[in-house]
Amino acid sequence: METMVSRSLRSGERVGVRGLLLCTMLLAGCDPGFRPETLIENMRLIGVSAEPPKLLPGESTRVSALILDPSRSSPSTVLWLGCEADPFNLNRSPCANPDVLQDPSALTAGTGMLPPGVTVIGLNDRAFYTVPSGLFSVLAPDDPRRQKGTVGQLIAFAVAETVSPQAPMEELQALFERVQRKELKSIIALFRVAISESPVRNTNPLVDALVVANEPWPKGARFFVKEGEPVTLDVIAPDSSFEPFELDTPTGIEMKTERIMTAWYSTSGRFSETSTALREDVKTIFTAPGATAADPVPERRTGTLYTVFRDTRGGQAWREWPFYVCDTTLAAPIVTSVDWPATSDDPVVLHGGELTSVLDVIVDGVALERAAFLESSGTYQGYLPAGVPVGTARGVLHTRRCTRAPLR
Repeated sequence: METMVSRSLRSGERVGVRGLLLCTMLLAGCDPGFRPETLIENMRLIGVSAEPPKLLPGESTRVSALILDPSRSSPSTVLWLGCEADPFNLNRSPCANPDVLQDPSALTAGTGMLPPGVTVIGLNDRAFYTVPSGLFSVLAPDDPRRQKGTVGQLIAFAVAETVSPQAPMEELQALFERVQRKELKSIIALFRVAISESPVRNTNPLVDALVVANEPWPKGARFFVKEGEPVTLDVIAPDSSFEPFELDTPTGIEMKTERIMTAWYSTSGRFSETSTALREDVKTIFTAPGATAADPVPERRTGTLYTVFRDTRGGQAWREWPFYVCDTTLAAPIVTSVDWPATSDDPVVLHGGELTSVLDVIVDGVALERAAFLESSGTYQGYLPAGVPVGTARGVLHTRRCTRAPLR
C-alpha cells in the first residue's frame, strides 16, 4: 500500500512542511521556537495500513489508519471509500480525481449519491476492500499485465466527530458540506493497495523493541528521559520483516531485499531526523521536552512517541511508545519487601515508602501490567504479563527520578 496524498482542512490552516524541513536540515541557526513537523498537536493522519498489503483477485484486505488528535478527548471517525480497480492500471478512477482531495463533496457532485464504482467500505478499523475475482478477465491469459498488476484506490476521510456506522448518505453529504464550510476539522488521504495475479506475497513490517541509547527497552515499560536530554533512538525488527523480492529492471530481474523506513512523531520533544532506515548507520536523536521555553515539559511529564514503518513494497505498520520526563526533585522510593505471586491471578506487591515515585517494575524484561500505587494500602501492585513464569522472585525497579535498582 502506498499513501499518495494527505490533506488537512482546518479553518484555512496551511503548514509549510518544506520550509520546516529546509530549516531543520540546512539552517542550524533557525529559530528554536518553530513547531517541528513531527510534533503531534492537532488532528493528524500519520499512517495507513492494509492487512494483507498485497492482494490476488477475489481477496479482501482490512484497512486501518492511525489518526491522532490530542486536542480532543473523544476519538475521530474515519469513513472509508473504495474504488473499483482498473485492470489496465491507467488510473481511471473517481478516487483519483484531485478535486475530491480538495473538497470531498465533489465525489457526490451534490446529488447525495456516490458515482458508479465507488462504495463505502467501512468505518474506523472495520473497513474491508475486496477485489473482484474476475478483475483481469478482460486481459488475455498470457498478458504480462496480469503479473505486473494494478492498484486498488481508497480514500480515508477522517473527521473530528463521532459518526454512526448506520449514517445514511444524506447525513454524510451534510458532513461533507460542513467540511467544505470549514466548520469541522478533517483529513483526506488517498492511498493504493497492490493487486496482481503474481503469487509473490508481501507482509507488513514487524517491530520487536524500541532501542534507547543503544539499549533495547523493556517491553511495556515507559522509557524515561531527563528534561531536555538528548537520547539516541532506534527500533529492532526481526529478519522476517526484511523480505527478499524480485525487481523488474530495464536490464532484467534483480533480487532485492526490502528496506524499512521509520518515520518519527511525538506529542512533545524533537527529533534530529524525521525519518531513518532500520539496520543502517543514521539514527535519530530525540531531545526530550524542557530544553527550551518553546518546548516545555508536559503538565503530567508524560508523552508518547509514534513510529510508522514502511517497507519497499508498500507494507506499513506502526507502534506507540509512552515516555516519562523524570522529576529529580521527587524522593527516591524505598522498597522494604516484595510479595511475589503464588499464582498468575495474584499481584506482585511492593511494600515500603515513597512508592509513588515508582515508574515501572520489570520482570524477565517485561513491565508489570495494570500496575499502580494503591493509596488505600500504601503499596505498589501489578500483575505478571503472560509468559512470565510464576515463581520469579527478582526484577528491576524503574523510578520517576530516572534511576534503576534491582528488586528481590
